[in-house]
Amino acid sequence: MVHRLQWWLQPSLLVVPKHTEWPVLKEIKSWSRNIKKQKNLSDLSLSQAHTPHAEICCFSSRIKYFNSRKMSVFTQQLNPITGKLEWGIQPEDYDYKQEVARSAYADMLHDQERNDKYYEGLRRSIADLRKRGQEVHVLDIGTGTGLLSMMAVACGADSAFYPMAECARKGLTANECADKVRLVPKRSTEIEVGPGKDMERRANLLVAEVFDTELIGEGAIDTYRHARDVLLTEDALLVPSEGTVYAQVVSSKMLQRWNHIQPVTRIKQGSKEEEVLVSVPECVQRCPGAAAVHDIQLSQVPQEWFTPMSHPLPVFWFDWSGRQKDIPCDETTRVKFKTLASGDCDAVFMWWDLRMDQDGEVMLSCAPYWAHPDLADKSWKGSSEDIPWRDHWMQAVYYLPQPRTVCEDTTFTLLSAHDEYSLWFNIQKDESEDICEERPVCECGIHIANSRTRLGQLNDPRRLEMYVRVLEKYIKPDSVCLALGDGCLMAVAAAKLGARHVYVTEGSDPNRRVIQEFITTNDVQHNVTILSEDVCDTSVEQMVSPATITFSEPFFSTSLLPWHSLYCWYMRNTCLHLLAPGAIRTPGTVTIWGLPVQYRDLWKIRAPLHQCNGFKMDIFDKLIETACEEADERVEPQPLWEYPAKARGYPIRLLTLDLAAPIPENPMTSADSITLPSPGHVNGMALWADWHMTDEPGDALTTGPVEPVALDQYVSWDVYSRQGVYLFKEPVTVDKMQPHTLHYSVTFQPCDGTMVFDFQMKRQTLNDS
Repeated sequence: MVHRLQWWLQPSLLVVPKHTEWPVLKEIKSWSRNIKKQKNLSDLSLSQAHTPHAEICCFSSRIKYFNSRKMSVFTQQLNPITGKLEWGIQPEDYDYKQEVARSAYADMLHDQERNDKYYEGLRRSIADLRKRGQEVHVLDIGTGTGLLSMMAVACGADSAFYPMAECARKGLTANECADKVRLVPKRSTEIEVGPGKDMERRANLLVAEVFDTELIGEGAIDTYRHARDVLLTEDALLVPSEGTVYAQVVSSKMLQRWNHIQPVTRIKQGSKEEEVLVSVPECVQRCPGAAAVHDIQLSQVPQEWFTPMSHPLPVFWFDWSGRQKDIPCDETTRVKFKTLASGDCDAVFMWWDLRMDQDGEVMLSCAPYWAHPDLADKSWKGSSEDIPWRDHWMQAVYYLPQPRTVCEDTTFTLLSAHDEYSLWFNIQKDESEDICEERPVCECGIHIANSRTRLGQLNDPRRLEMYVRVLEKYIKPDSVCLALGDGCLMAVAAAKLGARHVYVTEGSDPNRRVIQEFITTNDVQHNVTILSEDVCDTSVEQMVSPATITFSEPFFSTSLLPWHSLYCWYMRNTCLHLLAPGAIRTPGTVTIWGLPVQYRDLWKIRAPLHQCNGFKMDIFDKLIETACEEADERVEPQPLWEYPAKARGYPIRLLTLDLAAPIPENPMTSADSITLPSPGHVNGMALWADWHMTDEPGDALTTGPVEPVALDQYVSWDVYSRQGVYLFKEPVTVDKMQPHTLHYSVTFQPCDGTMVFDFQMKRQTLNDS
């Protein structure tokens, strides 16, 4: 997903536009919601276009180049490793293939419960309309493949109107539904009703899939209100018919690491006492934090991470028909609850369910396992394996504006509010207490400039302890430090540890303001200077003396995959003129690792469908596979702590780069093969980077497993990093009778920083052994 600027040019006018500033889009959910506020996106083309968990977008401008035969798309994207804007030529249908790649090649159509309950809701609703003696005219909004329309036809609908993209036409024909499904290539809010128009008549049955983690974040409210007013009969039935949002108040210092910044501490030398090294500015302490939803797989959150402070509470109810209760664009509810424990109310867990039929007998729940209606007899004894896995509808965490200390068995009120696209929460002691009911807005800037992943890193005790330990080893009273990174609070720590002067690069205006607040609060304004990100424009005469230490955490806001932080190597290469001879460089090396695994569920995001509920999907499989090959990278970032994976081998050292050496001129390739020792199903590789800050083994920052890897056991991943996911096109079953060899290679291209991975599973023959 890219941020684009467009120009339509003739060949003779083709020029490269100049840009002085490129926006960093940190949270795709927030970006997507802002776009949807401008226009209704209830059809396929964008309602399915979100990418869960991706936090940074490449920024791209685009030029379309015409000639006598075809049109090409020139895209300009920021390379996250070299930091350069690079132009590339894409085929004319580049955007279309991006859309198709997002539309269904994910877990949504692998969600059998979702498919079954939509099917059952349609069957019951069509039967109800038949009992009334009515013809059944179905409007299908928000589906990407036409599956729901095909279900409606199979259940006996007389006609179906389907606002959709081109990618489903052949599928409808292959399933012999094309004659009863009328394709309307418009957004639902643009459809015209009447003789000779898009729809001959109003529909009396609406089936819609316009939901996301927040239920309403994809524009469900506007879609249903418009459908009620313009597209449906007064007595129309809806599938689903209702939606309910649930909230549960929790105490969790662990989850707060993704929201509130904590001081950096260290153990005093010669004692066991802890002292604050970097204090947090008051404006950051009192900031209500980010209002953006933190979507998460709650069933993967360990029970020891949180304490329930309330039972699950129904806080919003939506009648999608708008007949029993209008669908409000803005609503606030208050629900009283008794606290289940003493402690701090830190956050609110949220999920929802849908009633798929008119009688409310068919329910689809997105609850985590401990609150799932199908596990009422198990409660906390269940697990994520007991409920359907889905990534298109997760659960959410909302952080309260400020933690609230409470005593057990005390009555409080949970205030819940929503606008047309989002939700927020607060806690109130009683009606006389004055609390903010407005949507919280970040006041300090740190939540604007940093993603949830980065906020977690800034609070990660493992990282901070190692960074401080490394700086203590290197910093002397005459040290001049050059810190390369984004939002690098360790620059302030270096000054507090006694460095003569610290220069820190920062290209983001919000982060520059945040860093300046930390500098002032910690009284190191005479020892720390913030440079522009383009350090090549800085001369050594502007410094007190050449830098004797250059360090990076490493982190950059443009980094998606673990090795994208190699940008520190390229930045270091542009500021050699600022370094003293023999300057210390940390990190010194980086190692890229791989691990053959069996992803329990994540494989579904790329797996072919073949068929869904008896409908042929091979044509979609082929279409989407082709689109993904052209539009997607082979390796994608995922927070693997949320996606269980069993180890089917031991970690493989794929490639090591010496960051103290000059960037090589020629590509570097490492290749080998191993025999997989573990029987079982292998469907992918997990990839990560270890950053060696010093030569000491204990000074390596891993973005991968944080505990020793055990064969056939689930891997414990660093929860503050995203790992690389490589999925095999054809999963392999390994057993003792049929051993397999994993052939692997990785090539580092210094010209653009690209890492090219290739993994192949081959069955061993007698000659191999």
